[in-house]
Amino acid sequence: MNIELQLCGLVMLLIFLVLILRDRKLYVKNSFLFIAAFGACIVCLIFDIASIVFIHKAVYEGFSPVITRAVCKIYIMLLVTQGYCGFLYACLDIAVQFKMRLIRTLAFIIYLIGEILIIVLPLEYFMDGRTVYSFGPAALCTYALAIFYISATLYLSIRHKKDIPHRRLIALFTWQGMWLIAAFIQFFSKETLLVGFAAAMGMIVLYSQLENPNEHIDRVTGLFTQNALSLYLQDRYTYRKSFAFYTARIKYLIPNAELDIKKNAVIRSARAFLKLGKEPVFRIGDDIFCVIYDSPERAYEKLLEIKALADGVTDIPGEAKFIYFPDSNMLSGADEIFNFIHCYDDSAENLLVCDQELIDKMRSRSEIYGLIENALRDDRVEVYYQPIYSVKEGRFTSAEALVRIRREDGSMVPPGDFIPVAEENGQIIPLGIRVFKKVCEFLASGEVRALGVENIEVNISVAQFEHENPAGFVKSHLETYQIDPSCINLEITETADNGLKHLLMRNMEKLINMGVSFSLDDFGTGRSNLDYFVSMPARNIKFDFSFTQGYFSNDKIRHVMNGMVNIIHDMDMKIVSEGVESQEQYEAMAALGVDYIQGYYFSRPIPGPEFIGFLKEHHT
Repeated sequence: MNIELQLCGLVMLLIFLVLILRDRKLYVKNSFLFIAAFGACIVCLIFDIASIVFIHKAVYEGFSPVITRAVCKIYIMLLVTQGYCGFLYACLDIAVQFKMRLIRTLAFIIYLIGEILIIVLPLEYFMDGRTVYSFGPAALCTYALAIFYISATLYLSIRHKKDIPHRRLIALFTWQGMWLIAAFIQFFSKETLLVGFAAAMGMIVLYSQLENPNEHIDRVTGLFTQNALSLYLQDRYTYRKSFAFYTARIKYLIPNAELDIKKNAVIRSARAFLKLGKEPVFRIGDDIFCVIYDSPERAYEKLLEIKALADGVTDIPGEAKFIYFPDSNMLSGADEIFNFIHCYDDSAENLLVCDQELIDKMRSRSEIYGLIENALRDDRVEVYYQPIYSVKEGRFTSAEALVRIRREDGSMVPPGDFIPVAEENGQIIPLGIRVFKKVCEFLASGEVRALGVENIEVNISVAQFEHENPAGFVKSHLETYQIDPSCINLEITETADNGLKHLLMRNMEKLINMGVSFSLDDFGTGRSNLDYFVSMPARNIKFDFSFTQGYFSNDKIRHVMNGMVNIIHDMDMKIVSEGVESQEQYEAMAALGVDYIQGYYFSRPIPGPEFIGFLKEHHT
């Protein structure tokens, strides 16, 4: 009998079935549809083989034609079921909308009508040696339905390819293409029974490319990965299945030299999570775990259990922080969940509960992030200048360049809204480069130099020294706009860690050798510490606004500033006092010995053209 290919296909599917049943699975709609299609393929192959056996017995041994036709009809009905399952599986990634729901409904109606027609239409069979086949109206109906579903699957996949991941698209084309080619070959060459084998090979392609659960399993812990979590969240939001969950950041304070100990500790944590219950556990970072539950009560109960376990660990130094999400409906989808985790996973609180206030704050940060990106793209980043007055010379000798962002409607975004966000997500680097470029453009005309301005102070982030080559981009822009390096004074604010400090100092030396000078900004706020004050090769120290204002309201700050002025001057450094707002404050700072005054007493930060007008008005 001509059943060799079908038997090979069946054996392969049964082997893969063992693998599927053995592996841990992420139960999403995608997986259920695949398992349905896989099961239909196995049953279809069994009835394919059975139909050939029954036809052989009916032709050569006088077996019942009624039972034989029934088995043959079940086989071709299963072929149609396979085609329908393939169509549903392919449609899964296409955007859920009214039109697609209508198409799926029509496909189901066609499937039911087709199966009914196969049952009622006549079917005959033929066998001569190795040539065996079914024919008649029921068989033609099967071919028509199979071709319809395959063609519809390929058409929709091509039509909506932007909604389908490329890898999935290729796998679907391979699966359906193999089946379609096999159907045509079998239609014209009756002795070549390829359809069942091609369907089996197609399922194996799908499994290896798309449904292999090992691709979603973390190799170290055996937990699901972040990609698996993204898939799982998308599925639950798509089908409106509400849930609760928590994340646990289990941070082990183990030196890098003891990585094996840390690996064993992570595995130990993973096992603790798995013992909590049957819910899926995800490892979404080196030390961040996530567990999803159907009810908030169970989620919180299990959170407290794992927290108690973590608090009870004494043999390994570490800390545990948790974020609890009582209701998934508070967030719009997987992207917002990951964004929320990113925003708050390093919170100072050991247990942070997701509430509307935190969500609104996170959304505001996301909006600001997009606003900065768009402003950089559309060149809506502007530079304002705040004059700096030299007490000794009695004139304005410099200015601080301050970044501003304008919305599309023309309104300005307050710096306090976007600067912290930019510093946290790294956008401060392109913003800093853009500001420096615009300052160079402003200086290139020579007008501000002619009006007595000796240099412009430009803020530069410590992050710039880690991700960019500041000496490189500063030199490049200075050469492009032919700016004298002495016209630039760079302000450093944040404190670098020990690993970055060496790189920071090395780049500062390069820039100083070029002729660029430095100021230590925000002195007195805690952001610029005593170590920086002693070791940094800065020319100026800038007293922060709050430090300057504190001089007039806090005796301790007054004593500190009185002492610091002498120390700074003894180190041959100059002092800039920010935040001076009145004649009284100006006179007090001048009497204290401050070298330069900056603040609203003279001017708010103003655009470049207004700054030039200001200089002309006060130029002597």
